[in-house]
Amino acid sequence: MKRTIAITVIMLSILACQPEDSKISQDCTYTATVVDLEGLDGCGFVFQLDNGDYLEPVWRWGWCGTPPLPKEATEDPLYDFTFVAGQRVRLGFEAAEEMGSICMAGKPVYITCLEVIGEVAVE
Repeated sequence: MKRTIAITVIMLSILACQPEDSKISQDCTYTATVVDLEGLDGCGFVFQLDNGDYLEPVWRWGWCGTPPLPKEATEDPLYDFTFVAGQRVRLGFEAAEEMGSICMAGKPVYITCLEVIGEVAVE
């Protein structure tokens, strides 16, 4: 019994110590706005979370889009997504810890879920 309790406490401690960025959100639990940062060197479209943080979406299968694409590419939430500045989205993401950022405006992430929820009025 003591062994089971000790293992449970250790597992809970390990899970509690994981940084927030490393946790995976498979559900579309975050809301964000699509922002065009092409004016910054090495940047393009990014997602700006409602808390102000920027997410730089990256592809799991690499940068090359030359056919034939792997099956995973066509199942990626970004596959059919068209980036429009000011567009509101709901998304889930996973930190792409092995990826570096040329843009350096935010953190590189794999998008796990993506839904368009509206557009911001352009003035």
